[in-house]
Amino acid sequence: MDSNATIHCLLQSNYIDLKTIVLALSLLFSTGLSIFFYHKNRAFGFENTINDRLFKIQDIAFHNPFLENKQFIDGWDDFAEEYRKNSKINFEDETVKKYLQYEQYCEMIFNLISDTYSYTKNEEKMLNLVDYKEWVRVHKRWWQNPLEEHSNHDTYDKELTKIIDEWIK
Repeated sequence: MDSNATIHCLLQSNYIDLKTIVLALSLLFSTGLSIFFYHKNRAFGFENTINDRLFKIQDIAFHNPFLENKQFIDGWDDFAEEYRKNSKINFEDETVKKYLQYEQYCEMIFNLISDTYSYTKNEEKMLNLVDYKEWVRVHKRWWQNPLEEHSNHDTYDKELTKIIDEWIK
């Protein structure tokens, strides 16, 4: 018996009527459409959030150009070492304030990277959203030498830390 004959037989024997078939098909279609739009909106919403956070970080750098200045960044290791061994840091000192601001700035960058990786679960997809590689390389001193020793590797996802360490090599 072919499929058309089976359907015809079912319809005639009152096992299933045409209204039930149409209702089932429309239910399947609307459910599929709902799932599609849910995932589409979720991705769009996440990308908007990433763009908003990225804009805020760039705005901070625009208003505080020292945060992306190579000479300033090159002084991070000396500051971090002094900070860890000196319990009497002068928090009123402008240089100290700038490096503590730099600490927060880097945390914002790496938290953004972490959130993006948590969402994409894939290095290539993450880099398609934002090319973080160059940014990580610029701020590698902060990554390798945080104020609290080992805090970056202890805080961030193990897979992500491997990726970041690979980018820095």
